[in-house]
Amino acid sequence: MIIRPQYMELLKTYRDVPLVKILTGIRRCGKSTILEMLRDDLLKSGVSTDHIINMRYTSENFDDGMTDKDMYKGIREQMMGNERYYLLLDEVQEIAGWEKAVSSLLEDTNTDIYVTGSNSKLMSSEISTYLTGRYISIPVYTLSFAEYWISKSKAVFHRENF
Repeated sequence: MIIRPQYMELLKTYRDVPLVKILTGIRRCGKSTILEMLRDDLLKSGVSTDHIINMRYTSENFDDGMTDKDMYKGIREQMMGNERYYLLLDEVQEIAGWEKAVSSLLEDTNTDIYVTGSNSKLMSSEISTYLTGRYISIPVYTLSFAEYWISKSKAVFHRENF
């Protein structure tokens, strides 16, 4: 995994701020990997595993006709009491009406919400209707030359030591 510190620092800045953090970008640019890094960082900072709800909506575990209500209920069933939960929702654009579910979760529960999705599908959705003023969009780009160089340098260094 290539660590992308600029995104992690940005996400730390917005941690526990009552906004939905929406990571958007082209396919294969690293959005899901950034969510994995966020999960690891939450665990390192003392958040217990059962208070991190990680849902990947491209999984075959979900029905094709899943609705926003199904999404909402599925997440709520994993929450106990009014304790703080961290929601990491990957590829939410696969669920019709996801904005409504996320908006309800933001209003009804003690959560810090992070979502990912592709630019084209998320931007054509109802974000402005359901989440106006309650989200921040974080564009994710493919690796910069510096990130690429660092990752390749580490790989070469690693091979030379064996």
